[in-house]
Amino acid sequence: MENTDPIQDIEISNIQRIAIKNLVKSPLNVRKKEGSGIAELAALIASQGLIQNLVVTEQKKKNKKTGKFEVVAGGRRLAALNLLVAEARLSKEDEVDCRVVGVKEALQMSLAENSGREAMHPADLIMAYRNLTEAGLSPDEIAPRFGVSPLTVKRYLKLTNVSPAIFKLYAEDEMNFEQISALALTEDHELQERIWNSTSEWQRNGSTFRRLITGTEIDIRQSPLAKFVGVEEYEAAGGLIRRDLFGKEDEGYIQDAELLESLALEKLNQAVEAIVGEGHAWAQCHTTFDHADEAEFVKARTIRRELTSEEQAAKDALDAEMEAIEAEFEGYNEDEDASGEIYSEIEKRHEAVQRKIAALSESLEELYADDLEIAGVIVTVDHAGELRIERNLIRKEDVKKQPKEQGTGLAGTGQSEALKPLHSEKLTRMLTAHRTAALQVELANRPDVALAALVHQLALQVFGSGYASNRIVQVNIERPYLKPDAENIEQSRAAMAVEEKRKVWKERIKAGEQGGKNLFQWLLEQPQQDLLDLLAFCMAVSVNTVSSSENAPSDDIAALMNALNLDMADWWEPTPENYLSHVSKDKILEVVGEAVSPDIAQALTKMKKGELVESAEKYLSGSRWLPKNLKVKPSAEI
Repeated sequence: MENTDPIQDIEISNIQRIAIKNLVKSPLNVRKKEGSGIAELAALIASQGLIQNLVVTEQKKKNKKTGKFEVVAGGRRLAALNLLVAEARLSKEDEVDCRVVGVKEALQMSLAENSGREAMHPADLIMAYRNLTEAGLSPDEIAPRFGVSPLTVKRYLKLTNVSPAIFKLYAEDEMNFEQISALALTEDHELQERIWNSTSEWQRNGSTFRRLITGTEIDIRQSPLAKFVGVEEYEAAGGLIRRDLFGKEDEGYIQDAELLESLALEKLNQAVEAIVGEGHAWAQCHTTFDHADEAEFVKARTIRRELTSEEQAAKDALDAEMEAIEAEFEGYNEDEDASGEIYSEIEKRHEAVQRKIAALSESLEELYADDLEIAGVIVTVDHAGELRIERNLIRKEDVKKQPKEQGTGLAGTGQSEALKPLHSEKLTRMLTAHRTAALQVELANRPDVALAALVHQLALQVFGSGYASNRIVQVNIERPYLKPDAENIEQSRAAMAVEEKRKVWKERIKAGEQGGKNLFQWLLEQPQQDLLDLLAFCMAVSVNTVSSSENAPSDDIAALMNALNLDMADWWEPTPENYLSHVSKDKILEVVGEAVSPDIAQALTKMKKGELVESAEKYLSGSRWLPKNLKVKPSAEI
């Protein structure tokens, strides 16, 4: 039978040992682009030797042999060998196996080698690393053999812990590296598969998967509390962090939110002790203090006192110094200051004098005596994770209070009273998380209010940023995760109603995309009412009213609650899990007396806490009692 294999037509050539110094790249090599990964290949050759020989032709110039050999197949291997020589890991006199062919066969062999090979799939490399570890090698031992870092080996080995079903999808190119590395954040195979199967194709990306896996955890790079406490202090206290091997070194997720908050409060209390002598009527610690919280306070009024003779003299001196500096600005000649140093020096003196003038002016502002007796301080953490102290704050409910008699106010004693709130910060955030869930489900049923809420936020940003400080609805649609603040929120009636709507819309969108259309194309074909309904749902799930303030809802929240005719009693009632187990016996008895009757409350006074909680739940069931921060203000009061 006739042989038609072109490779077999190439003449059998000799294998020779040739010194590295006599090898050069051939112009006949079809691979013109410089290869990558030379360092890794050099490491492989150093540890394993040259497994595959080079293919060369004898170099001739003017029909005379030069003693050199041109490499027609193996250009990357030659580059790796030269790198090893440059690093003194090989000698240029060292010889390697080379297959010597004629010029006639050289181009054909170069083309055959470069077109007939396929890069190794990362899944194969992952399994190779695992096999080496099972053979007893550590990542530190594997890494130098392949020219990679130990961290790279550890990252690949991390992927061997994913679900076999997930790894199979990756090996068959039905999943990309970003997706599988994100799913590897958790070692829970069931969770990995559930996340993959429950997300639509357009949602299957690393950021979505990480968010779903770490939904109840805290990003150490974004959390102000994590920055305030510090990762080292958190870990020293026994806190666990979920590390992302495929992320940056400073990435990770705090898994114990309660420990983090406890450590933050400890530091905040230390800050309160440092300012206790300033004469505040009260002092409180808050781990968060956002716009909704600020809305529950007003700034104390101030009066401007007259300057003392010493202060007047200081002011006159500063004014004179400022006039002199301004004269220097007027006489400044740019041509004589090519480096800009003269101008910079004048500018620094100008700013220093400005700060002194501002400080002197601020020192002349004194609180009204009446306000001083009810003004306090909030110690909290700002968005950058730094200590933030808000002084001279008056709670709105205290504004109308009469001033205390002379000599009885705490301001006169220089003492601070840390006011004990009725509800703990944890309970307050749990209650407002339930309020958020109820607002979400009600807003999802009211496209007209959702449209107004959306236009409201857009209009604020276009026509008056000064009025946009308290954004209840987030136009960027960042869905708040309520579980960290209310562990059983998913079992609440409101949250289950929202989830049911989410499933309905997910199925509709998925069915629409099966016809080959993308989401935008599908949306263009929907009736306007359907688009409004979807808008309402998307706006609804962006609502976030979680707050540490136990006061009544702010005006913005109350306005939205009124627009929806929201009565929280339709969605919440006190139970051991969401209220009764988190307050004192006295508070429970107060609630029973208010919602049921004083006589029944009196009959329960001798019960132990556990018995009281159980009995109170039965009496309060159906009573429609609500704590203050779940009640809505009448529209006339907003």
